[in-house]
Amino acid sequence: MQRKPEIVFRAMQEDSDGKPRTGNSAITLGVRIEGSHADILIDSQGQVHPETGGMSVTPDDYRRLPNHRLPESLGGRGRHPIFSFQVASLPSSLMLRRDKPGHALVEPSKFCLFGEYEQNLRSTREDWVKCHE
Repeated sequence: MQRKPEIVFRAMQEDSDGKPRTGNSAITLGVRIEGSHADILIDSQGQVHPETGGMSVTPDDYRRLPNHRLPESLGGRGRHPIFSFQVASLPSSLMLRRDKPGHALVEPSKFCLFGEYEQNLRSTREDWVKCHE
């Protein structure tokens, strides 16, 4: 049984206040919802479901970020800073699920409208801390 990570990391664009920029892309605090790289499926009623995808994060160790997300200052090709988040700060409306080694998803913990899930992700914005340039 895998232990629950205490901290997760994500490379994201930085907003003017030093916090992650929100949006629907792979480099913002949010999920992609269109195209072949959509991060989560939205059903015909506009709802999202647990365990069907979500926002990608790297648990435990930022050095496990994909090379294209790891900043150049850390030997990667990424252009955005790394932010960290304490998993204990996740609201009950969100859950963390490891889907493969070195990768996890922040998903809805219950059926909800996509807009509610998106707002729940954005509600974590103040708890993300920039940890590497």
